[in-house]
Amino acid sequence: FLTMLAGQVIMHGLLTGVAGMIVPVDNMWRVFTPVKTIITVMIVIAVLRGILHYVEQYCNHFIAFKLLAIIRHKVFAALRKLCPAKLEGRDKGNLISIITTDIELLEVFYAHTISPIAIATLTSIIMVIFIGRYHWLAGVLALAAYLIVGVAIPMWNGKRGSQKGMEFRTNFGELNSFVLDSLRGLDETIQYGQGEKRKEQMSEHSKNLAGMQESLSKMEGSQRSFTNMVILLASFGMLALTIWLYDKGAMGFEGILTCTIAMMGSFGPVVALSSLSNNLNQTLASGERVLSLLEETPLVEEIPGDVETSGAESMEHEFTGAEAENVTFAYGEEVILDNYSLKLQPGKITGIHGASGSGKSTLLKLLMRFWDVQDGSVSVDGTDVRKIPTKHLRDMESYVTQETHLFHDSIANNIAIAKPGASREEIMEAAKKASIHDFIMTLPKGYDTEVGELGDTLSGGEKQRIGIARAFLHECPLILLDEPTSNLDSLNEGIILKSLKESAKKKTVVLVSHRVSTMNVADVVYEMENGRIS
Repeated sequence: FLTMLAGQVIMHGLLTGVAGMIVPVDNMWRVFTPVKTIITVMIVIAVLRGILHYVEQYCNHFIAFKLLAIIRHKVFAALRKLCPAKLEGRDKGNLISIITTDIELLEVFYAHTISPIAIATLTSIIMVIFIGRYHWLAGVLALAAYLIVGVAIPMWNGKRGSQKGMEFRTNFGELNSFVLDSLRGLDETIQYGQGEKRKEQMSEHSKNLAGMQESLSKMEGSQRSFTNMVILLASFGMLALTIWLYDKGAMGFEGILTCTIAMMGSFGPVVALSSLSNNLNQTLASGERVLSLLEETPLVEEIPGDVETSGAESMEHEFTGAEAENVTFAYGEEVILDNYSLKLQPGKITGIHGASGSGKSTLLKLLMRFWDVQDGSVSVDGTDVRKIPTKHLRDMESYVTQETHLFHDSIANNIAIAKPGASREEIMEAAKKASIHDFIMTLPKGYDTEVGELGDTLSGGEKQRIGIARAFLHECPLILLDEPTSNLDSLNEGIILKSLKESAKKKTVVLVSHRVSTMNVADVVYEMENGRIS
């Protein structure tokens, strides 16, 4: 209304017969308003415009970032349920792209879409009524112009750009995966002289992405030019219509000026809607990618709840071991275990020896219920793992993988993951059992030393010993060790195996390794080959 009030001041200059008073020119405007009052109202509106715009933006972004935090939480919760069975082999860079940039793009929708639609709808209705008071034909023209700019053009642009937007987001995720892969393999790339080839591949990915961006930019440019053309046609169309109505005697001179100024100055809200369609192409594609991830069903459904036992019952209860009975399991079409049976005696160390690819690690993952068997059953403590509440199953087991993942945190916190709230003394005791305590004490900050991203400041053997320390700290009856000494020298291997023998007297331990020396500590050793055991 700032422009329309300014128009009223111009009307004073054109139609004033007495200083400061409007001369009534037709039956539709008989309000006598002093110029000073109009200017005062304009100042008040200008100040309110700034304040209300700030409040609107603040509220929009407050709501948007709260929602993004909730969505990130939901996505991570979904990933945790999907992992590891459903996410095995998935591009990590693409997943990172969904969690970060795709969710971040949703901010455009929450902060810059919902309120602009409400504002455009409300102001357009007000303007149609206001202009329609002068003549219904002028109101119809205004309504048609607002609908074309605020509804028809965004829908048309959104429809033609939706596929391009999805392709752009997908390729952007693939580029993220490629860059992440390249960074992690930088040493190997340099070592084998593959730098130029890798650079060419990255350049190719970037060119493809730039081509898609150029295509989206062209759509954006054509949409803006078409929007501006419609605005100009509507504005001049309103001028022509009101002049025609004036000639017919259906409208006064004031109607020509007021309706034309109102038409020209009221497109701001609907233009904002029209521009939204450019960003929404990618935003809606990002939303589709996020929703697709949230809607994925896990291959292994978690069992809610926990086993409630009193202190006396938990002390009296003796762990009865674990068992695989006639188990058949395959990754897709590749059968790994075929009618496989194994009983793990409680309180003993069971060694499983075999070549790589024979199914040793798969057995441990089935005991953890990372996957479900196709046939047969896997039981822990006398109960099928498919019937044990997931939290309780995790509490009963410690699992040391071949590759120990370290978080960008202190050594103490990395070990303490196994037992939230563990004291420093408990952490140190676990580290001593894993033969890593003396090394940690030689570091400048000791247990408070940061391990860097992915634990890059530590060697493979040091990472592995931190993983073993986690297993010792996690007080549970069943310990699963997958190649726990593969990165250790003979001396450290001997120390850890001795500690394992002493610390696990009342625990059931499964020790998987291809090393014959590692099997020396086992009470019973099974030889595994092609999914068969002997």
